[in-house]
Amino acid sequence: MTSQKERITRRLQLLYSDSNVDALFQRCTSALGDPAPSSCRVRWSEDDVVLVAYPDQVTDQEQAPLATLANVLSEMDHAFSTVHILPFFPSSSDGGFAVINHREVAEDLGDWTHIESISANNRVMADLVVNHVSASHRWVQEFRNDADPGRLCVLTARPDADLSAVVRPRTTDLLVPHETASGLRHVWCTFGPDQIDVNWAEPEVLLETLRTLRRLLEAGIRWIRLDAIAYTQKRPGTGCVHLEETHELVRLLRDLLEWRCPDALLITETNVPHAQNLSYLRDGEQAHLAYYFTLAPLLTHALITGSTELITEWLLESEQPPPGTTFLNFLASHDGIGVRPVEGLLNDSEVDKLVNATKRANGTWSGYTASDGVRPYELNVAPASLFGLERLLTGHTLLASFKGVPVYYLPAIDGEPNDVTAVHNGGQPRAINRHKSTVVERSKTLTASRRSARDELTRRLAIRRSHSAFHPDANQRVLNLSSPLLGVVRGQGPEAVTVVANLGFSMVKYRLAEPSLDLLTGAVAYDEICVDPGTVLWLSTADNKSVKQPANCSSS
Repeated sequence: MTSQKERITRRLQLLYSDSNVDALFQRCTSALGDPAPSSCRVRWSEDDVVLVAYPDQVTDQEQAPLATLANVLSEMDHAFSTVHILPFFPSSSDGGFAVINHREVAEDLGDWTHIESISANNRVMADLVVNHVSASHRWVQEFRNDADPGRLCVLTARPDADLSAVVRPRTTDLLVPHETASGLRHVWCTFGPDQIDVNWAEPEVLLETLRTLRRLLEAGIRWIRLDAIAYTQKRPGTGCVHLEETHELVRLLRDLLEWRCPDALLITETNVPHAQNLSYLRDGEQAHLAYYFTLAPLLTHALITGSTELITEWLLESEQPPPGTTFLNFLASHDGIGVRPVEGLLNDSEVDKLVNATKRANGTWSGYTASDGVRPYELNVAPASLFGLERLLTGHTLLASFKGVPVYYLPAIDGEPNDVTAVHNGGQPRAINRHKSTVVERSKTLTASRRSARDELTRRLAIRRSHSAFHPDANQRVLNLSSPLLGVVRGQGPEAVTVVANLGFSMVKYRLAEPSLDLLTGAVAYDEICVDPGTVLWLSTADNKSVKQPANCSSS
């Protein structure tokens, strides 16, 4: 069997053939620090639910924002096992993703002791922003002065290079001119002029990434999210996305992560069509988890239109992640609802329905540059404004129903509407769904209906935790039901749970094969049941003894 060292050095040879790979291996392991013992904990279970929040999502003038976040988590009655704390590093823009220093906590947010305190009570996911740094990063300053290591770590390209095929999620100029001590240079900016791409051909970029990884692990962080990983490797004349070198980099990072901390998990963030997304899971040597990017726009389409034909067809036919990997199921996030993942699945007319619904909800959309012009990239709107609280709860419940680990965004579960003010005050389109508030403001705006929807979600998540059928790895069989019904069977045998949801706008009937207990209401259903619009049923035959009156449809 190939040893870890042999595997790592082989990958280093592929990516850094001009380097002494034995020496580079020693530098890599030195940067990471001493290996930690394994706790032999299972990777995930039905207990696992992720909450996503900015470090300053809720603030209190009496304490650091990260301390307030810890308080918010404790209020959730252990509904969320894992918290994804969005970038807490010093940053110049893009909601924290234009990182100035990857190994510091921004002073206005707290310090590493706050991160360590949260990780002592919750699993923590943090971002490893691997594609770029802020224009204020020391490497960029060194690059301008023609000083090491920055002059080598910043990625440049000639203006006459063949970059016509480059795929990127922005419409800004790809190359941005910078005056340097050695003359005018053009730096690569996949995400905009304040986010300067780094040169992964330079070993120092890898080593600095590993130093950052070490600091995250020392703070107790065990879920590592590789932000924008798909764009890290560049080769003129190609799309500069999902290159084989990119996949090899992910394999290398996983091998090094497992060498340092066997219990840590690697997550890839790739907002792209499904087959491309799965390319980071398929060989079992790259990510442990990947975001189920296709699910979000398909579920959005079903909730908006009331039609489940397209999402059912997708669930029936789509490739599932291989053993040892799984999806992160989400509907809302700090970004918008991505549209690229449904290219080839939704025609232009169906995409227009998404865009028009977003506009009616007073949201907007952003585009990306494709070979045939600018196409929709994501929808920018608060889910509560797009769906309403009841249908948002329906969508959130389905996230917990499908195979994978459900992920929830704090403003969404709080039912926050569009933050139009933030956009009008100079924010980017994504600011519409990045509302932040003080403890007092949040308490005032959490109306009875919003609080009720949030409490009902946490109640349902508690029910989920008590049923092994909802284990992320448990079997999933998709039911070919007529629209507007959507259904799957989770698990096998007597412990199986049948999930049935009515995503339409009127009541429909569903016939059961045998009496079943609805885990969500405690009602026993016989023969034919009425399913109201927006209702989700979790039907179990394991314990269908009488609890409440049968929820049968009348014969009329």
